Amino acid sequence: MNILVMGGSGLFGRKTVMALLKDPDVKTVVSMDLTPPKEWFMKLIEKNAKKFHFVSGNVAEIEDILNAMKKYAIDRVINWAFIMVAQNVPVDPRLVTKVNVLGMNNAFEAAKIMGAKRVVYASSETVYGPQAMYGMREVTEDDQTNPMHSYAVCKKYAEIMAADYSQQYGMSFTGLRPTIGYGHGGRSPAQYWSDIPSNCAVGKPFSMDGDGKGLSSLVGADDLAEITRLLIKADKSPHPVYNVGGPPKSPRDLAEVVKKYIPDAKITFGKKPMMDPEGKFGLPWLVSEKRAKKDFGFSCMPIEKAALIHINDARLEAGLKPIKG
Repeated sequence: MNILVMGGSGLFGRKTVMALLKDPDVKTVVSMDLTPPKEWFMKLIEKNAKKFHFVSGNVAEIEDILNAMKKYAIDRVINWAFIMVAQNVPVDPRLVTKVNVLGMNNAFEAAKIMGAKRVVYASSETVYGPQAMYGMREVTEDDQTNPMHSYAVCKKYAEIMAADYSQQYGMSFTGLRPTIGYGHGGRSPAQYWSDIPSNCAVGKPFSMDGDGKGLSSLVGADDLAEITRLLIKADKSPHPVYNVGGPPKSPRDLAEVVKKYIPDAKITFGKKPMMDPEGKFGLPWLVSEKRAKKDFGFSCMPIEKAALIHINDARLEAGLKPIKG
């Protein structure tokens, strides 16, 4: 298998690249992004570096994708390239459209042109809308979606496009609906999930105005990489989309885990309430991962394990020794 990972230098993309490089069934992994991978990440893949190739490219330009696919005889495609947008956060609408809509279509069209019939792509839990729309129960992939801002609409449209390509051209698509993703180097509207372990790992304090009691379903970058690896290797999936996210946790829960590994970590929270008890705003914090477990035997690792990987990635970049679990 020769696999192209678009957005390969990002939080989810780089860990997907690493997971694929470790797989003996994968011959070549090509990462396409606007920026090359970080030096600390290259240390993580040293053993499999011969299988790795980086290509500078923009998903908004289909020629960049086609050139990479032709050069490396790509037969499977993963798209983790997107611009994360939160509700009520100012954005450049044209840039978001070029990357999140045209970029996704370019990925699908390039796969069609080059004969790569297997595609895994990024959707999002944002397609669901707030928790209150479903009551205080786990949201499943069979629930009606309710995208309420531009990013969510783009992700829902990606699912619609995938269905069109599948029906018309006989291609095999699977979308992933990650919950709140975190890991070292993570950048998102909820960046504190990534910053708490990363800061403390290298002796930096962390503080926030929020009270740290708000709940979210979380997915570590390594978990998302693993389900992506399982899916891209399969010729098809029993279902078109899968939730990926663990049980609800709060920033205080994550802080407690970090302090198990780094007892002198300085983490402080403010008094601003973070929780919306009625679930009228934001994202669901109760998200079912039963479908992924049933179809592929996958479930997210405990937060303790994910946090330790996160901490040690930050320490690797800083030139510090890893912490043993």
